[in-house]
Amino acid sequence: MISWLAIFETKHHGIDILKQCHYNTVSVTNLSFIFRLLSLQVLAERHYPITPIYNETRSGVCLTVDGHSFTPEELVAMVLTHAKDITKAYGVEGNVRDCVLTVPSFYTQHERRALLDAATLADLNVLALIDETTAAGLHYGIDLIEDEPQNIVFYNMGASALQVSVMQFYSYERKETKYGKAKKVGAFQVLGKAWDASLGGVAFDALIVDYMADQFNEVWNKKRNDGEIKDVRKYPRPMAKLRIQANKAKHVLSANNDVPIYIDALHDDTSYQSHLDRATFEDMCKDLLAKSAIPITNALKAANMTLADIHGVELIGGGMRVPKVRETIQHTLGDKLDLGMHINSDESMALGAAFHGANVSTAFKVRHIGMTDINPFPVAVSLGELDAKNQNDEDAWSKHATIFKANGKVGVKKTIAFTHDKDITCDVDYDDSEELPVGTATSIEKYNITGVVEFAKEMAEKGLGAPKVSLQFELTTSGIVLLVKAEASVEETYTVTEEVEVDDEDEDAIEESDEKKDDEIESEESKEKEAAKEGEEASNEEELPVEGNTTDSATVDDEKKEDKKEVKKQKKKMISVEKVRPTLVNIFCTFCYFSAHSLV
Repeated sequence: MISWLAIFETKHHGIDILKQCHYNTVSVTNLSFIFRLLSLQVLAERHYPITPIYNETRSGVCLTVDGHSFTPEELVAMVLTHAKDITKAYGVEGNVRDCVLTVPSFYTQHERRALLDAATLADLNVLALIDETTAAGLHYGIDLIEDEPQNIVFYNMGASALQVSVMQFYSYERKETKYGKAKKVGAFQVLGKAWDASLGGVAFDALIVDYMADQFNEVWNKKRNDGEIKDVRKYPRPMAKLRIQANKAKHVLSANNDVPIYIDALHDDTSYQSHLDRATFEDMCKDLLAKSAIPITNALKAANMTLADIHGVELIGGGMRVPKVRETIQHTLGDKLDLGMHINSDESMALGAAFHGANVSTAFKVRHIGMTDINPFPVAVSLGELDAKNQNDEDAWSKHATIFKANGKVGVKKTIAFTHDKDITCDVDYDDSEELPVGTATSIEKYNITGVVEFAKEMAEKGLGAPKVSLQFELTTSGIVLLVKAEASVEETYTVTEEVEVDDEDEDAIEESDEKKDDEIESEESKEKEAAKEGEEASNEEELPVEGNTTDSATVDDEKKEDKKEVKKQKKKMISVEKVRPTLVNIFCTFCYFSAHSLV
């Protein structure tokens, strides 16, 4: 409650910060801008009057304004609170609790968790985090049902960054359920992403600001004529005025070839008056324009596609209103693809996020649209022994595996299994990748997994082997990697004796073998009798054998044997059977979580 009151009471300081940065209108779509202000490179290049400091207490960066220190999470929480107030005043009645937040494609887990923390400070329950461009694609595909898969490039140039995504839209037959009949529904999947985190509308504004500042410095220093060269960039108030005027000039030049600029008493009782034409503006932006086409190539490469595989292009974001930007994109794509603007470039991301929130919420029933997003950064797991004396020892037990590859699907689970009898330390890190933003800490999370040693000793006393440890990780649809389950198991076999009623087949088999032996003996006896008979006939031809009695006796014996077989086939018996059955003896291990920023 204390944190909430502190944030609420100092909320106006956060608004003042945004005003100094030319953002006099608070917008939820610019949440990422607050985080990105802390980039020293951006602050230096664009002359923002903000100096971040390192806070040892939280092991992170903070901003100090008028003697008050603020974390990025607190500043974003202020913006979210302001958004709640707007929603409550003009939207739904009652308390605003659930929300869906959009994030840039290049947000790592550190920034996503920071955004979730900011939402917690603002007393908001985040149903999901969704990529900005993916949200726009969801809005684009709400009513889209294609007979053949369509590959669309979404070009999103916003205020602070440029993002490009390649998406494939298709349809499939959905099976009949108790909630509805079988029908054809639409779906889409993201195939590749690319971005430029520093190229956006503000980058174009900054060039105009430098252009006007140079002109004003010339007039101002000439007017002063004291031999000292001063720079208006060192003064926050006139720079804020120049940023506002630069943004207006850019908007006018989007529809006109020339714009007059006049700022009364800009600084030191000196006014600024000039004009800017479109040709001059495009010439000063040529480096930015050259960079604006690179993410298209990178996104196609990530999707393993070429321009020949693309069926359409959609432009979103305010930056695409600059005519030269559209001309550069068209030149990159060629004449076969037209630039489409079929969705609202300003509201499509918010509308897609709202629809996604209705899908993940249990309070709404909306039409089903399949959506599959990807994670652009590879995630790896490093394992070691928790009680190892020297972690740098080459002979120490350790394992390393990449569990989530770059551009892999989100919303999946992966399990790694290995045999071990010691407690484990588990580090979840980003693999080395060129796509990671500059300065990103590779460490994501750290877990200490215990309970394995006690379980291994218990199993060893039973004469069993070392346990098999299984760790299950999940990459959520919000792009967060979690260890969801850790367990150790040992396979134990035991013998059971069961009474089973079966046919007396074994005795029949024995009887059949005995009958075969009897037949062989009888055949030998018959041969001997025939030989004796021939001898008797030769010695005494008058004596005749008793053939009739022999035949009758053999026939009677055969009938008795057949009756005996029939009786034996009908017999049943109970036997004891010993069976060996395997079983798993497992234990759910306990694990402690350490956030990455607490390890800095």
